[in-house]
Amino acid sequence: MTRRIHLGLSTCPNDTFTFHALLTGEVQAPGLEFEFELLDVEALNVRLAAGEFDAAKGSFHAALLSEGELGVLPSGSALGFGNGPLLLSTDANREPEAGDTVLCPGQYTTASFLQRLYYPEARAEQRVFSAIMPDLEAGRAPFGVCIHEGRFTYADHGLHLVADLGQHWERRAGTALPLGGIFARPQLGQDTLRLLQAAIRTSLDWAHAQPEATLPSMRHHAQELSDEVLMAHVDLYVNPWTRDLGRMGHRALAAMVEHGVQAGLLPAGTAPLRVLGRQRLFHLCGPDAAHALLDAQHPAPAPLRPQSLEEEGFVHLSEQHQLPGTLDTHFEGSHALCLLELDADRVGPEVDWEPSRGGESFPHLYREIERADVVHWWSMECEPGQALKVPSLAPPAP
Repeated sequence: MTRRIHLGLSTCPNDTFTFHALLTGEVQAPGLEFEFELLDVEALNVRLAAGEFDAAKGSFHAALLSEGELGVLPSGSALGFGNGPLLLSTDANREPEAGDTVLCPGQYTTASFLQRLYYPEARAEQRVFSAIMPDLEAGRAPFGVCIHEGRFTYADHGLHLVADLGQHWERRAGTALPLGGIFARPQLGQDTLRLLQAAIRTSLDWAHAQPEATLPSMRHHAQELSDEVLMAHVDLYVNPWTRDLGRMGHRALAAMVEHGVQAGLLPAGTAPLRVLGRQRLFHLCGPDAAHALLDAQHPAPAPLRPQSLEEEGFVHLSEQHQLPGTLDTHFEGSHALCLLELDADRVGPEVDWEPSRGGESFPHLYREIERADVVHWWSMECEPGQALKVPSLAPPAP
């Protein structure tokens, strides 16, 4: 059965790059059929909050105001270092003071969050992001916060950089700046969310493999049409955290909650965003190590510390589709193993997806495995001369 998904995307190049293959049908999403709508990010924030999309790109600030109604998918986010909003002016010699007007690209955007965090006495006035630089040029306001590809071209419009709000964040919070992500409601269901997450990652991998093929989608929606500017935007905003939030993404979101609550920009008690649609995660190990970890007779077994944790700093994990290759590459000749399925939500904040020697990205867990991490396990055995096979991974009956 095919599930129809109303998916909202922004017109900025990092989205049209990431989703080009899905937008054009270059890749398919088994089990899903998409209805796409591309809009300004603040329009997406408002309509997502109103329940008009199954999933959509939006600002992390807006999602944190949803009171737990929204979660974020692991892939498709924009966050990082050196890519924050810029505070611009026609006057290079002063910063906003009390009562000064600052044009912002929407009340719920991360840009507005930062403006209120660092210049709280200025008066914010909202504009569609594409109107901010023209309004500054025309003298309609003294200051404006620039987002998207305009950061590469503002000097061509006679504008000056007053402050890099992303650098302010990096110095004070000590993390990457969380700008936007792909948000959905848990009510879509785990199976649908996993299909959606897999589709986004497949589309992103396609774009990375042939980046020039994505230019038509980017040109069609961009404010700045230079291919050089478009690809510079992609290089800045599409990074390893776009493929998966990873450890830094979780730290950045926790910092946004902390700083937002302290400044009164988020309600007290705001919870970190739940990550939705995580793929199942597995670890292969020897039977003795697994039995020591899972021994029901031992009330507090020692955590599992594979040799790789000592030598490389992480534990090798695999997604389900990677297990046959992991078996063939690392366990050839083994006749007995144990396959552990880990609680992806529990270990996820300590997992990064990183390239293996062969180039494919694998999940790496940057801590030991605890018994509470294991949700299912399977014994694997074969006769001498035979090869181990991945067992059926349907969860066992309770």
